[in-house]
Amino acid sequence: MSTDLRVVIVGGQHVGYHAARHLNERGHDVVIIEKDRDRVEYLSDQYDATIIQGDGGRRSILEQADLGRSDVLAALTGYGAMTNVGICTMGLNIVPDIGTVARIDHGDRDEYTGLVDQVVYPEELAAHAATNEIIHVAEGGVQAIEQVTSDLTLLELTVANDAPVAGRQLSEVALPRGAVVVAGRDSNQLPGPEMVLESGFRYLVAVRTDVSDEVVRLFRG
Repeated sequence: MSTDLRVVIVGGQHVGYHAARHLNERGHDVVIIEKDRDRVEYLSDQYDATIIQGDGGRRSILEQADLGRSDVLAALTGYGAMTNVGICTMGLNIVPDIGTVARIDHGDRDEYTGLVDQVVYPEELAAHAATNEIIHVAEGGVQAIEQVTSDLTLLELTVANDAPVAGRQLSEVALPRGAVVVAGRDSNQLPGPEMVLESGFRYLVAVRTDVSDEVVRLFRG
């Protein structure tokens, strides 16, 4: 797969449009397929990319996007998970080794294992971002930065003044198995045994779901 990707996005509404913009800003080549003619006109005015007007669920339209030269097909329409999975399946029928990403509309990701390479659940991501902002405003001291896998999360933890880890070197802290300090957010430090966990400072910690509560107690008290 090349460094500069060629990505075909089916669905040019909000999710598809913003994904295309982010990819374009990173130097990748993006083709958008959108069937709504008014939306196609809007995209053409707003975005310097190849826009194909048509139903991305039709083989002939997908073939217009030249999937054979593309690295990834991302079906991001708002018509439901099975529509998007169906688009990816058709794309694989045209180009068997193309990467596939499908937008889903519920959180049971395991249902799509083996059907597509990855799924994206925009509503879950939006709720995740909203939760972080709510906690940040309330100065709650814990934010989930990213869900790496279904059972591994990257947390940003602010050490409370009376927390068990406050003022202690990392070598002195007995973190549970399944938790690793990744970086010092405020000090720009990479973790080492002599790094001191300062009260009021933020740290990035990768944690397994089953030990996250224990890690939060160590950092927050």
